[in-house]
Amino acid sequence: MVDRTLRRIFVLAGIGLILWVLYLLKPVILPFVAAFLVAYLFSPLVDRLHKLGLPRWLSISIVFIGIGIVLTLAIWYVVPLVWQQLIYARDSIPAGIHWLNYTFLPWVSQTFNVEAMEIDTEQISSVVMDYIQTNYSADSIQSVLLRVAQSGLNFIQIGGVVVLIPIIAFYFLLDWERMLDNMRRLIPRPYEQTTLVVVGECHNVLGAFVKGQFLVMFLLGVVYAVGLQLIGLEVGLIIGMVAGLASIIPYLGFGVGIIAAVIATLFQFGIDWTHLALVFLVFMIGQAIEGYVLQPFLLGDKIGLPPVAVVFAILAGAQLAGFLGMLIALPVAAIIVVLLRHLRDYYQKSHWYDSKSIVIKSTFSGNVSVEIESSNVDVKRETEVQKSQQNAEKTGKIEIIDPK
Repeated sequence: MVDRTLRRIFVLAGIGLILWVLYLLKPVILPFVAAFLVAYLFSPLVDRLHKLGLPRWLSISIVFIGIGIVLTLAIWYVVPLVWQQLIYARDSIPAGIHWLNYTFLPWVSQTFNVEAMEIDTEQISSVVMDYIQTNYSADSIQSVLLRVAQSGLNFIQIGGVVVLIPIIAFYFLLDWERMLDNMRRLIPRPYEQTTLVVVGECHNVLGAFVKGQFLVMFLLGVVYAVGLQLIGLEVGLIIGMVAGLASIIPYLGFGVGIIAAVIATLFQFGIDWTHLALVFLVFMIGQAIEGYVLQPFLLGDKIGLPPVAVVFAILAGAQLAGFLGMLIALPVAAIIVVLLRHLRDYYQKSHWYDSKSIVIKSTFSGNVSVEIESSNVDVKRETEVQKSQQNAEKTGKIEIIDPK
């Protein structure tokens, strides 16, 4: 008993030590985790090209070159449009302030019978300058410059990681089959079938997320961007892209997008009820497409994460690993949901949840009672009865008392 307890203590201590080392190596491990996810994402495409007769290294190279071409064309087309709309938004700030002072605020004052207000840009600028001169001295400026320099070094480090991830993903894909086979061989034989079932469910969940959620985000962003551009909103492309990306959290993309679109409409067209109604119409159409087309056909119920769990997973991922943590939060959460579901099933089949018994009495050489506890009588009852019948000739008369 003591040896078993000590062994368990050593095992738990070893697991804790490994987790502590992994936590210390988090900056080093995160690029490998990201590279593994990239390799997992594109391994089916590489396998298809490999089955056509191409060498595996050539298949991987073709996939990576294709990804690079697509990203380059997207950046080449989208970045100038986004930059143009950002410049338009910057140049529209004075006109927006003028509209607030002479149109919107007087309308609010007259409609709701409140005191008239006005935004004084000169006063705001003087307050900001006074705050800077009061709270930041020359030493503070030096510290700010030092932080800027450190930010530059961090930017270089991030760039290095971005370059490193495709290289690591390339080697992962090159040895993908052998790596998976080695992982499978590490599974203890009695638990291999159960483990492979759990891994298969995790694979289905990740496939549903990768193929579904990101495609939903992209298509929803396209719907919002195209709709806002069609009604004449100058910054519709930016708002549509942001709303599509934010839709990874349920209803956040809709909320952020419609608020930003209403503000942009007020700045561009003033209090124009026609354009405001068109903005609401665009987002209603987007919600209808998401709810009745994109979600049912692309996602269904495969991920199984309620909205509260989605929000918590993204916030936890951002806290633990920054932007990369936000990207991998939902896949990891979906896998955790699968593991928790199997853990719940295992618990419900255990004697801790519902302990029942089968009593076997033998009359051979006296009366002997043997009580067998079964965590799942419905499954084990038949097995116990068969064993008892097989030993009937050896043990004499057998009486089986079933609790049911």
